[in-house]
Amino acid sequence: MRSTKMIKLVKILPLLAALAFLPGAAAAQEGSPWQWQLSLLIDTPGNAMYMPAAVAFDRESERYYAVDTGRNRLVSFNRQGELLRAFTADDRLQAPFDMVRLDDGRLWVVEKGRNSLTLIDIGARKVTPHTLHDGDRLVFPHRIALGEGKLHVLDRASGQILRLNADLGVEQRFRCRDCLGGISDFVISNGEIWALETRDRKIYRFADDGAISQTISLDQEASFPVSLALDGGGFVYVLDRQRNSILTYDENGRFRYRFLGPGHARGQLHFPRQLRFDPWGRLCVVDEGNGRVEIYSR
Repeated sequence: MRSTKMIKLVKILPLLAALAFLPGAAAAQEGSPWQWQLSLLIDTPGNAMYMPAAVAFDRESERYYAVDTGRNRLVSFNRQGELLRAFTADDRLQAPFDMVRLDDGRLWVVEKGRNSLTLIDIGARKVTPHTLHDGDRLVFPHRIALGEGKLHVLDRASGQILRLNADLGVEQRFRCRDCLGGISDFVISNGEIWALETRDRKIYRFADDGAISQTISLDQEASFPVSLALDGGGFVYVLDRQRNSILTYDENGRFRYRFLGPGHARGQLHFPRQLRFDPWGRLCVVDEGNGRVEIYSR
């Protein structure tokens, strides 16, 4: 009988060891100061967000905007996470994917459904799509950000970031010539662009003239990195979509810790899409699979 129990134990031990290192295990949370604060979601049956792809912010009115791609709408919440409004632009939005809000209240929205960068004036009820070109080449907008008052768009086709002038013409390109897969996400911090390359698992830091000033290798810590964020204190956060977790690196690119893991409960992720910091220092994770935006503070 004892030998039978020992055989069963020997078979179980490898499984237990493997589970101990799964994302979301207690060991993955060590060193993390981040705590769950709230979720941006719609809990009305049949009306929940479906495939949210991005989160944006309005510092002045203290609002969040979630880009709900699957339901062709933009959803606003107050700072406490209470639902304010679901905006569809009179059902004219076609697969919105990302957005930024201008100081005058107008919105620039990336629409994948018609491959456009669309300007929305909510007060005037005006929706103006724009098809972008880089020379004679069609641009496929993917991500968008504001830097020094100018629009920056990630072109999914070429894998490069384009800085646009007032006429939506390209005035500067940010690219990595040796990247195999092209840039997949970017953020702007203190006038510099930080860009993520998923296939090579690297982060590139660009100066204003397009030159690469720093390269950070994520090595094997990241399985499938899809988004990044900077906290203003020198730390870089990377969203691992495959492992449903967040990796943290210091300003020199040294790995510090990993936190969060897979699941559907509060504080867990299911195929997350984007990582951003809000104006109040909280870390926001667009949790596509769970139809919500999770917000953490420390």
